[in-house]
Amino acid sequence: MWWLTLLCLILAIGLVWGSLPERGPEITIRFPEGHGLKPDDTVRYRGIEVGTVSEVTLDETFSSVEVTITLTPGGGSLNRGGTRFWIVRPQLSLIEISGLETAVGSKYIGVSPGDPTAPPRKHFEGLPAPPPDELAEAGLELILRSDNRHGLNVGSPVTWRGVDVGQVLTVNLSADARHVDVTVRINRRYRRLVRRSSMFWITSGFDVDVGFSGVTLNAQSLGTMIRGGISLITPTEGDDSSIGSGHMFPLLQQPINGWLEAADNVPLIGFPLPETVLVHGIRRTSVFGIPRSRSYNQVGLLTADINGTKLLTAELPLTDDAGVNILAEFQIQKATGESVTISRVRFDDCQDSKTGSLRVPVEVSGFPIVESARIRTPFEPEECIAVRTAASESKPMPIIQSIDREQLSVAGKTGLWMISGDADYSASHGAPVVATSDGKVIGVLLIGKSGPVVAPHSEDDR
Repeated sequence: MWWLTLLCLILAIGLVWGSLPERGPEITIRFPEGHGLKPDDTVRYRGIEVGTVSEVTLDETFSSVEVTITLTPGGGSLNRGGTRFWIVRPQLSLIEISGLETAVGSKYIGVSPGDPTAPPRKHFEGLPAPPPDELAEAGLELILRSDNRHGLNVGSPVTWRGVDVGQVLTVNLSADARHVDVTVRINRRYRRLVRRSSMFWITSGFDVDVGFSGVTLNAQSLGTMIRGGISLITPTEGDDSSIGSGHMFPLLQQPINGWLEAADNVPLIGFPLPETVLVHGIRRTSVFGIPRSRSYNQVGLLTADINGTKLLTAELPLTDDAGVNILAEFQIQKATGESVTISRVRFDDCQDSKTGSLRVPVEVSGFPIVESARIRTPFEPEECIAVRTAASESKPMPIIQSIDREQLSVAGKTGLWMISGDADYSASHGAPVVATSDGKVIGVLLIGKSGPVVAPHSEDDR
């Protein structure tokens, strides 16, 4: 009985120990203000809880707030040099609304990881506000020198033909106090736009031009009108060599006439893009037993290897014939209009990736084909673009949608890369996904029930 009692005691201790939550390292962060932070509030990275606030106290001089945080085992690597923390709270202004969930719920601490190889730390200095560059890793940092601030603020946009390509990080006086130095960061995907001959000027956001033909009103976005902005262009004349971070440019008050019309053709992509085809047909379904037909359109890519030509696209419907595993008839169409009908293809002859993409053997001629050497298997999510082809004056023109690495997350065991954000990818269903690092096709973009995803290629798919 004594041995049985001892065994039960050991078993009880083991069960209690196993039920205790796992704990990671404990760190202390000093913030200038507490903003209502309290114990049991969370630390979040990309919406995932990576720690919990265990204590909030004033420091000995009553000049700041010390917050003790216990990280989760999964967030243990956040206690590294260079990691930045800030308190997320409601921000309401004329130009943006952020952190609104904290207005009715608990505050939480946001985090931007530092160098994972840096030595561990226990004490950090918290930021008073989110860093403007938290999602712009590996961008291009430049210094723009002006004779005046011109209403610029941290977070003011840098635009190329009206599209945001970067933002202002800091606004400071120069060392001799004769100029204003504006530090900007060009986002990673747009750094190829900047050359040594690039020109920057102030965007006032509101301009009235009175002439003989009448009054012309030019207005930028509301955010630019309120917080100012900077425009960027690369003229055709001048040094077109690339530059690195730290380069200084003059910041002009206004552009020279003709810059936009005579701007250089600076490509965002440094490699040729594959030409895609349009795949369309009829998908037959039934609602409450009533048959109905719907036309569908999706993007495809013709590839070639030693086994012949295949169409790489999203899943295709089967025929209505019971017991016959054959794809329904569909058409492949070039951007310039030529098309061919594909029929009687057995599904068993296709290559199903099990993630939603499909390789269909086809026989076509005169269509753009990508060799298998331009297809590779990615090992993790990476910076990429979805590519499809449109026609302009009977010429094929590539259309791209950039997908940042920060937008991608692996969806459990499926291996799919979930795409976050509110961009509309519906026109790119079935489109090839190309890595920006080497121009290789690494997957297919699909529109699923949970939103847009990337189905990456695997070794079994090739």
